[in-house]
Amino acid sequence: MRFLLTFSLLFLTLTGIAQRDLTPGKGKKKNVFGTSDYKDYSHTGLQISAGPSFMLTRRESKNTLYKTTENGRPMTYLIDPEGKPGVFVEVGLVHFTKKSSKFEQSIKYRFVSYYDWGLGFKTLGGTEKTTINYYGLNGQISSTVEGTGDFNNGYLYGRFGVHKLFYFGDDKKYFIDNEFGLNFDFAIINGNKENYIDDLTEQQAFKGPISFQFHYGLGFGIRLNRRSQLVPGIQVPLFGFYEWRNGGTATKWFSSNYVPCFAQLKFIYLFEKKVKGCNTPSSEEDRKRNLEFMQGQ
Repeated sequence: MRFLLTFSLLFLTLTGIAQRDLTPGKGKKKNVFGTSDYKDYSHTGLQISAGPSFMLTRRESKNTLYKTTENGRPMTYLIDPEGKPGVFVEVGLVHFTKKSSKFEQSIKYRFVSYYDWGLGFKTLGGTEKTTINYYGLNGQISSTVEGTGDFNNGYLYGRFGVHKLFYFGDDKKYFIDNEFGLNFDFAIINGNKENYIDDLTEQQAFKGPISFQFHYGLGFGIRLNRRSQLVPGIQVPLFGFYEWRNGGTATKWFSSNYVPCFAQLKFIYLFEKKVKGCNTPSSEEDRKRNLEFMQGQ
């Protein structure tokens, strides 16, 4: 809950800053720092993403199931998994596309606004509570056993994403950011694998240290000025290549499946172009061109 509160407060604060008209140009239009911006920026910049992570569980995992012990003793068991909140942080580069392909030019539509990549660290965890009822020959419960397992995993990961932006508003200050990408994860912190309850050992399994997945991200972007953007959003896995589980993306731990999801806050900051010779302000043509590629045109 504290992660969500912090994320919400930061989003509202930065959204309030972005309500001002930050478009550079004539008159008194200022950037976020209150000064006119006449610099020329590169198509490449820094991207920093961070936020809370969550593990979602399936409702059907909480059903009461029936089985027998090795000696034929009947029993029912209830497995109740629950995800735990974590965090992630990522640093990388963003690259806005300079030119459209010949195909894009022929149909007058750009499929890729920018692509980015990053290296980061994330934590994922969960708990699982199991209640077993053992039955006697008379069909009545003779004994009840409860146990709880808990795990926390830490992953180093690499991510690559391709983005398409959809703008709205006359000034194109706000946009929807769609991402399709790949992520490769490697566990450096392995959670608890100790069997916490008897008679269910054979159905327990644990995800390996390596993951390779296809994911989707959706964000609501705010262009702060010609140089920087802020993109709050979410990211979820869509398809798992490894470990191969028929394309499933869930993390198998103990007797349950946990699906990771992320609420991110991404900050994009373009590099300033190095000027040869005298450092004179950019021309109006330079400023318009710089604004266009920030808008994915």
